[in-house]
Amino acid sequence: MCERLLVVDDSDTVRQAYVAHFRQAGFEVESAATLKEAAEHLASSVFDVVIVDCCLSSTVGSEGLAIAAYLRQMRSAPPVVVLTAYGEPHQASAAARLGVDAFLHKPVSLVWLERLVRSRLGGPPHEVMATAS
Repeated sequence: MCERLLVVDDSDTVRQAYVAHFRQAGFEVESAATLKEAAEHLASSVFDVVIVDCCLSSTVGSEGLAIAAYLRQMRSAPPVVVLTAYGEPHQASAAARLGVDAFLHKPVSLVWLERLVRSRLGGPPHEVMATAS
């Protein structure tokens, strides 16, 4: 059975690159561009990992952290990886308080991100740091 992955990013280019990479790597992938779309996916499906952009709009916000907070309320929450291009210290602190599995600064190598995701799924251990380039 394929692991199910939800990718949430408002950039079509980034979202499509993640989806293509993870599908080629054998994952079943759904994607969302908005908080509302992500909520619809999460309400109707179970995911093994969620990758979410911290800021889902042209204004600097923390919609991705709202998704992480929602997931942490679930009894068996999937691992959550939060990505950001405009990370602020308060966002990293909030992510840590929410217990997200990783808070990464873009750009992130897709190969490296895949290794991180696999490690969170119980694959072979990898040395994964909180920042990647």
